[in-house]
Amino acid sequence: MPISINIIKIIVILVNRMERTILLQINPTTAKHGRLLEFERKATELANFIISKKVTLYEFHNSSLYRNCKDSSGFNTQVVTAISRVAVKTKGTVVKHITVKFNVPRNCKFFSKSMPFVKLGIYPRNTIAVPIIKNGNWQRYEALLKEGWICKTYGLTADLQIVAYLSKEKVIEPRRNMLGIDINAKHIAISVVSDKGKVLYQTYFGKNIWIKRKDIMRRRSVMQSNKNFDALRRLRHREYDFVDTNIGQMVREIIKLAIRFDADISIEKLQRFKSLGKRFNKKAMRIPFYKIKQILMSRCFDNSITLNIIGSWHTSKWCPKCGAVGKGHDSSNYALFRCKCGLIMNSDRKASYAITVKCLLERKDSINHKTFQISNRRGLINDLVHSDESSLLRSVNHVNQLDGIPRPLGRV
Repeated sequence: MPISINIIKIIVILVNRMERTILLQINPTTAKHGRLLEFERKATELANFIISKKVTLYEFHNSSLYRNCKDSSGFNTQVVTAISRVAVKTKGTVVKHITVKFNVPRNCKFFSKSMPFVKLGIYPRNTIAVPIIKNGNWQRYEALLKEGWICKTYGLTADLQIVAYLSKEKVIEPRRNMLGIDINAKHIAISVVSDKGKVLYQTYFGKNIWIKRKDIMRRRSVMQSNKNFDALRRLRHREYDFVDTNIGQMVREIIKLAIRFDADISIEKLQRFKSLGKRFNKKAMRIPFYKIKQILMSRCFDNSITLNIIGSWHTSKWCPKCGAVGKGHDSSNYALFRCKCGLIMNSDRKASYAITVKCLLERKDSINHKTFQISNRRGLINDLVHSDESSLLRSVNHVNQLDGIPRPLGRV
C-alpha cells in the first residue's frame, strides 16, 4: 500500500550579517605621531615573539607566556589579546607590520567636538586621542552610521591610519526565483530560473575583461623580455584599475537582473584545483573570483538579496535533460557539454543552470518541487544535491525516501 506524505512548505526568514571596513586618515601632532610609531614598533615585536613560540591561542593564555608578554610590553590586557590573535593566525614566521584592534567602549572611545577624535587605550590608564581628517572616507563613514551600521571596533594600521570595522544585521526574505552565476576565466555565465524550473533568462558578462587581459599579458611578456620594470609596474596598476571598474559594473548589472526577475543569487564555492599545467594554472589563478564574491556580498546586502554559496560538486557534469552525471566537457571541444542522451550545449551556460537548480532544490521553502526532471535511466542525481538529515522534511531529492535508501524521483 503506497504511503502518502504530507509535505509542509516552510518559509525561511534569513538574518544576514554584513561587515565592512573604512580607512579613516588621521592628522596627529608630532608628539602623538611619535607615540603611535613607538606603539606600532613594540606591537610588531610582540607579535613576532609570539609567532616564534608556535603556540595556540589557548596555550598562550593558559601559560606564563601571557603574563610575561604583558609585563615586558606594558600593554593592557585588550591590546595583548588582540596582538596574540593576529600572531597565532599568522602562517609565516615573521610579520613586518600589524593592525591592532581596539574594542568599544572598553579600550576605545569616539567623540566629536569641532573635530572627530578616536581615543585609543594603548597602555594601562594611558590613552591617546587621535584626530580624524574630514575627507570623503569620513563622509562615507558618517553616512553608514546614519543607515544603521554599528562600529564596535577600531584598528590602528602600520602606516598610522584608523580602520573602522562596521557591522549590520538585516532580515531578508527569500525571493521567488533564483539567479545562478558560473565564474570562469573568459566570462561569467548567468542563468535565471523560476521556482517552477523554467529558464527565464540567460546571458554572459565579463568578456571584455578577458580580451583586455589577454592583450595585457602579451604586452607584459614583451616588457619582461626588455626588462622594463617601470612600465611593468604601471601596466599592473592599469590592469587592476580596469578589472576593478569592470567588476563593479558587472555586479551592478547582475543586481539589476536579480531585482527585475525577483530572484536570489547563487554562486559556487570553488575548491582548490589540481595542477593541469603552467598555462592552465596561469589562467585559473587570474580569475577574480574572491573580488567578485566580496562585491556581490556587499551589493546583495544593500539590496536585500540573499547570496547563496553552493557546493561545486558535479555542477559541470550533471545533465539537465536526463539527470545523469557523466564526463561533462566534450573531449574535442572544452567549451561544449555533451551527454549520451544527445544533449549538446555550452558548458558554462549549463553550469550556471546547474548551480541555479541545485540552489532551488536545497532551499527550505522549495521542498515540494516536482518539476525538475530526474531520470532513473542511468543514474542518481544525489551527487549534485545534498540531503538535509536534520528532519524528515528533506529539502532535496528525498521526498519519497523514508527508509534511508536514496531513490530517483523521475518526471511527475
